[in-house]
Amino acid sequence: MNKNLHFDFLTSIVLMVLSILIIADSYRMAAEVGGPLYASPGMMPMVLAILLLFTGILLLQRTVRQQSMGNSLRDFMDWATIFVKSKSAQEMLTGGLVLALYTFILAPRLPFWISTSIFMVFIMGILNATSIVKNVIIAAAVVGSIQVVFQMIFRVPLP
Repeated sequence: MNKNLHFDFLTSIVLMVLSILIIADSYRMAAEVGGPLYASPGMMPMVLAILLLFTGILLLQRTVRQQSMGNSLRDFMDWATIFVKSKSAQEMLTGGLVLALYTFILAPRLPFWISTSIFMVFIMGILNATSIVKNVIIAAAVVGSIQVVFQMIFRVPLP
């Protein structure tokens, strides 16, 4: 028996949810633009999302045929419990959270150099790159270099 069926089960669920969201957004895009659906910019993403939904359904059907839905869900929950308790998973999830905070909270509200410096110090701290003093120095050097290259040399405004 294949031990990774719980990944197929999870993948099929994620594919189906993602494709439904894309179909709904494509339809919304077509409605905002107006005109016939086949001529809207949302047509191609909708066709691809329908194909993605179909593949997700086929994958779910194959997984359930090989192993029941309950067993697939139980196997996934067992794996997820072990995964979340591992140190590398906690570091990865914390890094993802810091990235989300940077993208959605820091970057839109603070100047580039402040938000990026905070982000870099936290990421290097999560990864245990060096000491906190070295992390701050590296972040300052990188952000300063980016500022000089893009604003002074290329004359590109940074957000």
